[in-house]
Amino acid sequence: QLILKYRGSSMHPEADAAIEDIVNESITANEIKPSVTINLDMIPVSDSIKKQMTEEFENVYNMLNFKELGHDIFRRWYVDGRLYHHLVVDDNNLSAGIQEVRYIDAAKMRKVKQVKSKKDPVTGAKLIDKVDEFYIFQEKPGSQNAGIKMTLDSVSYITSGLLDENRKKVVSYLHKALKPITQLRMMEDSLVIYRLARA
Repeated sequence: QLILKYRGSSMHPEADAAIEDIVNESITANEIKPSVTINLDMIPVSDSIKKQMTEEFENVYNMLNFKELGHDIFRRWYVDGRLYHHLVVDDNNLSAGIQEVRYIDAAKMRKVKQVKSKKDPVTGAKLIDKVDEFYIFQEKPGSQNAGIKMTLDSVSYITSGLLDENRKKVVSYLHKALKPITQLRMMEDSLVIYRLARA
């Protein structure tokens, strides 16, 4: 529901103009140099591993078509507050690595944690025995149909890093804009009604 609220807010002309400015400042388009690079200066590994990491980074960069779609990818992350991608691999040849990176709609994905606990026989305290984490994809969120279960390593997931006051829900950078946008719309509507009444 929050994601749909954020997307609705981002459609308002004032918010859209502000988001566009932020995205344009963040993602630079350059024909010669890539928009984003990986910095391994502080990583204590050998040069051969750094070379492999750089090559793999460039490989994923090209799979995402970041040069063309970087603006859209950043905007989606900024508005939704989270970003999911499905990492497609060849089951018959896993050593070949990631074959394709597909965008998944954030409103259709959920991260699920199943905590299995047991009782301490001495103190009677609740101890966490095992935590199962996975993703569930539902074509129609909120429907009774069972979703598709996806493993942690088949999905890349990045959040805005912002949490609500309970520190439980991930919120978007647009969260603070929801109230002012609603107030602005109400003021505009009431002004129209006032002018019509006066006329």
